[in-house]
Amino acid sequence: MNTTNSIATGAYPSSASGHNNHISALKFITCGSVDDGKSTLIGRLLVDSKAVLQDHLAGVQRQGETDLALLTDGLSAEREQGITIDVAYRYFATEERKFIIGDAPGHEQYTRNMVTAASSADAAVVLVDA
Repeated sequence: MNTTNSIATGAYPSSASGHNNHISALKFITCGSVDDGKSTLIGRLLVDSKAVLQDHLAGVQRQGETDLALLTDGLSAEREQGITIDVAYRYFATEERKFIIGDAPGHEQYTRNMVTAASSADAAVVLVDA
């Protein structure tokens, strides 16, 4: 199977289903402490909503396994350190709604970045490691 040209339905706003074009996108962020799974949750949402290119998914391998948290890491320092530093926004859509999700950092020294993202969000998902 040629995965280079495979684009998942909904990978970009223009390919979203016509059913939700009249609804504005819900903008939300993930919040939580370090290593609570914020980036991994976003990666899972992106994969499950088919908003990830197959070749991009193949590129987020770490030690032979797919690391969904890497789907939102835009800075090379984030990939090298395995942390979120700056807020990364990703788009995905379902048949019912469009979403813009912000992956906010959990480290204390990057709290300012999280607060900036929260100030423009409609909602927040707070993750707590149980």
